[in-house]
Amino acid sequence: MAPPTSTPAVVDVDVLIVGAGPVGLNLAYQLQRFSSPPLSSQNKPISVHIIEKHPKPMQEAFGRAVTFWPRSMEILSQMGLGDQITQQCVAVRTSAAYDTTGTEVFGRGWSFLEGIEDTRFKFASVLRQKFVEDIFRAELKKYGVQVSEMKSFVSLEIDESIAPGEKGRVKATILDTSGGEGQEKEYVVRCRYLIGCDGSRTVVRGAAGIESDGDRTEDKWVRIDGVLKSTTMPKPRSYGAIESPIYGNVLWIPLDHGATRLGFAMNEERRKAYKELNQEIFIEEAKLSVKPFEIEYERVDWASVYSVGQRVARTFWAKESVFLAGDAAHSHSSGAGQGMNAGMHDAVNLGWKLALVLTGVLKREVLETYSLERQPNSKKLIKYDEDISVLVSGRLPKDYTGDKTEDPNVVLGKILQEAKGFNTGLTIGFEPNLAVLRDDSGVEDLSAVAAKRSIVPAPAIPGFRAPDIQVLTPALWEPVWLQSLMANVARFYILVFVGKSAHAKELFMGLKADLQKNQRISPSKAPITEAKSNGVHLNGDSSLAQEWPVDFVTILPEKVGNAWFELGTDPLGRVYYDGDGSANKRYGVDSDSGAAFVLRPDGWIGARFELEAKTVIDDIDFYLSRLLC
Repeated sequence: MAPPTSTPAVVDVDVLIVGAGPVGLNLAYQLQRFSSPPLSSQNKPISVHIIEKHPKPMQEAFGRAVTFWPRSMEILSQMGLGDQITQQCVAVRTSAAYDTTGTEVFGRGWSFLEGIEDTRFKFASVLRQKFVEDIFRAELKKYGVQVSEMKSFVSLEIDESIAPGEKGRVKATILDTSGGEGQEKEYVVRCRYLIGCDGSRTVVRGAAGIESDGDRTEDKWVRIDGVLKSTTMPKPRSYGAIESPIYGNVLWIPLDHGATRLGFAMNEERRKAYKELNQEIFIEEAKLSVKPFEIEYERVDWASVYSVGQRVARTFWAKESVFLAGDAAHSHSSGAGQGMNAGMHDAVNLGWKLALVLTGVLKREVLETYSLERQPNSKKLIKYDEDISVLVSGRLPKDYTGDKTEDPNVVLGKILQEAKGFNTGLTIGFEPNLAVLRDDSGVEDLSAVAAKRSIVPAPAIPGFRAPDIQVLTPALWEPVWLQSLMANVARFYILVFVGKSAHAKELFMGLKADLQKNQRISPSKAPITEAKSNGVHLNGDSSLAQEWPVDFVTILPEKVGNAWFELGTDPLGRVYYDGDGSANKRYGVDSDSGAAFVLRPDGWIGARFELEAKTVIDDIDFYLSRLLC
């Protein structure tokens, strides 16, 4: 919990989080959510101390990230936050690109926006970071947790005589400047784990001895947010790209609360034209950048110029006790709009793993999969961003192998379109590891297969997201999205597709019989007390705290009047119908024989088993036993 106003000399907690941006706040929220009743039978929730160097008003003045892409919205929605974001965001479904004459040129810029598929979030959710932080802070307040502002991380000490994960292994020195100049004082936080979410200028990364790779370019980018009094831009509510001969590819984003963001590269020649760069200069440059269109500002909320750089940490955890997340782990330009999204992926990947380790449900070895899964994807993002940032500045990348006379704006549009799956987050996948049971040994050309898997829709195989498809509710036959039925409450879901044939029904009966013999995942042992999260009724019972956190969902291949009549027995967990066969098809299931999927709490598929194997329960037990205590 947050310490009192007068911070004691020593604070003892389970987790110290350095940095209270969206990533740090998200992690604090998950640790509280997954360890507090009714989702946990623990007597005490995980204790968290979250610090931030700057007071909230100063943080808000930084501007920063604005866009959530579809996969980010899926995972946030499964955490119960989707409605709060969609209530405030601008849902941008269209794009517009204009050449130097102001003529609209189709298929360039952000055109992939209009071709988003395989998700119910077929748009960019634009909500400025400060409002996202407000949502997380409000949720944390419900758990009695507040951000300790004006506290800076100073140094780190790991007590190797204390076993990893035990109390007091990590000692961090914190500088408290809340008393004002001359009243600074230091205090110590003793904790089990420390998470560095302290941005691209991270101090935690260096203190943990984690090296990083990359560099910083000489490019300078301007970002300016404000409310426009007037504009001649034809489509001001679209995600826009204006191809300026001076500023490269100018970014235009409609923001929440009636505002608009403009972003453009300011080369050295333009910068030399001014003795100093200030808000007035940014406004004048913004007006020039959108030519031949006109803009007039009613007010400016924020304006800044910053250097573009790409760096990625060599590992996202060190000494079995210190994690990095967000910009502290990987910094890049905002050219592809990935900053807040990559950070959300970090937080959601780490959140359930750390929470379940701290509550004694998950084995500590699973923590290693956080870096194994997120670091390669961050390296991929950095490589992608290196090209994007150069193209946005109006130049071709140095290692570009295509036609050297090609228009950089055209190349930019092509790259954004080709990387649609990665940009939207819908094809982000993980290699086999402790939490991903997939056999790639029979694949001859893994690089070719990986390229194929990066195309939307990605296959429904272990290591990739569980597709969100519509199924029908019993009796009413009303359509409902599958992901909305499986909230992220730090539980695993076993999704059973029952086949159509009589043989498939026999396989299901055999599966149920085997399940009754299993003491760890048997439905007869499933918790019975009702809890509610994200509008879905879930199960939880403190008397069964040692049972594995598993829920079942059964999908029947057709809509029927009653599941019992169809199966000759009760379904496993809640039951829904695949009315038109699209669910079976999207999951690659033979609708005659059926299959079972183990979905991780974060919504990625952990394992898949064919019901024909007749050893499904043993196979599921094997997968879960690698992870769960």
